[in-house]
Amino acid sequence: MTHSGDREPLLRQDSGEFEGGKEEILEMFEACYMNCLKFYYGKKERFIPKAVFVVISIFSIIFAMDQYKLSMREIESKECNDPLSECENIPFKETLVSPFYNYLQDFTVSYLNEQDTVKTNWIFFRLALDMISLCLLPKVISTVGTATVCYIDDPVKFKADNRSITTETYNDRFCEKNEMKSFEMVKYYLNENFENLIVTRNPYDRFISGFTEKCVNSLDENYCHGCGTDMRCFLQKEYRRLMRMTMLFPVYTVADTHFAPQTWYCDMKNTLKNSTVVRFSLHGVEKIKMIDDMLKFFRKRGVPERQLDEIRKELTLGKNHSSTTGTALREKYEKLIREDESIRRALHRIYYYDFLYLGYEM
Repeated sequence: MTHSGDREPLLRQDSGEFEGGKEEILEMFEACYMNCLKFYYGKKERFIPKAVFVVISIFSIIFAMDQYKLSMREIESKECNDPLSECENIPFKETLVSPFYNYLQDFTVSYLNEQDTVKTNWIFFRLALDMISLCLLPKVISTVGTATVCYIDDPVKFKADNRSITTETYNDRFCEKNEMKSFEMVKYYLNENFENLIVTRNPYDRFISGFTEKCVNSLDENYCHGCGTDMRCFLQKEYRRLMRMTMLFPVYTVADTHFAPQTWYCDMKNTLKNSTVVRFSLHGVEKIKMIDDMLKFFRKRGVPERQLDEIRKELTLGKNHSSTTGTALREKYEKLIREDESIRRALHRIYYYDFLYLGYEM
């Protein structure tokens, strides 16, 4: 799973004036002057007075700033300023966060020898007969999924290192070297002789899990854009950030990577229809079905029954360290979402296409 760290946001935070300051403008002038000082007319070298280039530079920068402001106004005109509100002046579908955005393209690559390490949102392993790829989505059994695949890959070494599937952590995971970034890389290294598994989660459930872990229980107040435990504040800011990403460029912070739509991951535009999809759950019969579906997938790819029995035992009895299921805190926010129509409206705007393409009811 890719953990990008909490990087400085790349998005523009407001719609104010140019924030570069005099120093940056002077640097731009100087660069323009040095690059444009000389030109040739036939074979004779001519020099243009510096003042002319300064004037040209000033007008060029002013023009660029104006174009940027116009671009931002165009973006803002298509936005719903407050995702909690009705936004009656804009058709509802135009206020939705787009699906299938190609997110998390910052990566390092290796050739997967014993010394190399790759940090990404895909994991693969080689079996004697067939191979498997598992798409890892933040807040969707990603740590446990990584550990499960790791155990299948080499159960002897996994157990010898005193590991267990449900006690693995991201920072100390056993099979980091088995990870890779893109689906194209997976196809290249596995020679297309594999099947892909995607475990999805109800968007409401995933959001609550992320919010309680990252915004409420976290010791870092900066994770959730300074909103703390204020869900309405967080939804307003995260919605704005996600909308800007689809129109400008991606941003990678802890909050963004944990709350971005599931359809933004794993190249789902191309992989969803050709993958085995399993629904995540930690409740009753739905949890049993999830485990059964995962084991059916692994069995089809040749995983021995003794390993499947161990996986079933771990997934049935164990509980991952980051799980918030069943806590009073989680129930509090579940109730808030049920009772607050404006919060549900904002969630629909962010995750509408997750509900649609992954088959969950709003």
